[in-house]
Amino acid sequence: MKEFALYEPTSLKEACALLAQHGDQAKALAGGTDLLVGMKAGWLRPEVVVNLKKIDGLRDISFSERRGLSIGALVTWTQILEHPQVAEHYPALHQAAASMGSYQVRNLGTLAGNLCHASPAANGPVPLLIYEASCLIQGPRSKRTLDLSGLFAGPQKNALAPGELLSEIFLPVPPAGSKSLYLKFAQRKAMELATVAVGSLVQVKKDKFKLVRLALGAVGPVPFRAHKAEKVLLDQAASEEIMRRAAQVAMEESAPISDLRASAEYRRGLLEELTYRALRDCLA
Repeated sequence: MKEFALYEPTSLKEACALLAQHGDQAKALAGGTDLLVGMKAGWLRPEVVVNLKKIDGLRDISFSERRGLSIGALVTWTQILEHPQVAEHYPALHQAAASMGSYQVRNLGTLAGNLCHASPAANGPVPLLIYEASCLIQGPRSKRTLDLSGLFAGPQKNALAPGELLSEIFLPVPPAGSKSLYLKFAQRKAMELATVAVGSLVQVKKDKFKLVRLALGAVGPVPFRAHKAEKVLLDQAASEEIMRRAAQVAMEESAPISDLRASAEYRRGLLEELTYRALRDCLA
């Protein structure tokens, strides 16, 4: 591993100032499950590492019936998995946490780091997209709020400006009566990125779809909402035929690649089936 300078700020503003000062030569350290692997492999070679672990408040996770769920930048996957309100109100996020890495990875890795790494196949983005999460972005001089979809700029590229940090994630309370879930297909049950991932949130009234949110992962350059497929279902009677049609449209919205995990053709077929199952299981 290349030598680097380590800074350990005690405030967000200090951390942002350090990142802004050193620009592209600096990396923020939260859990380190992506950063340290890259540094040891040699494909990440920062001159400066800014450790966030001494900043108060970033490990907090809380829920209220009015504001929803708040997740700090250092909250680990284990904290999410063990939080009772996550399992109760955000089952898709709970399922994503349960399928994340291994015990060791969940104990160190953070949701914020997973989002900022911006892998199209990451566990975090898909459930957060269906819950319409937003991010609090702290900069050297000011802060701003960003819809989660705006965080992803491309494969492993986020939209943070130099000196900015994702400090907190907000998930509003899901709509009353809605059901949600996360489906991940991978070659192994642990320590594996998704070949395809689908998240769904559905609200049905009088046997008709009144609200539908579908999010897709590992089938495009960034995780995304399948808005065309959602529109197919709105105000339609819940039936296998309409869900199959929506699944086909979701497949048509995708742009998968061929890689070591699967071919693009295989991913398209898999996506169509997983989307149907996600919708079907939300009605069960």
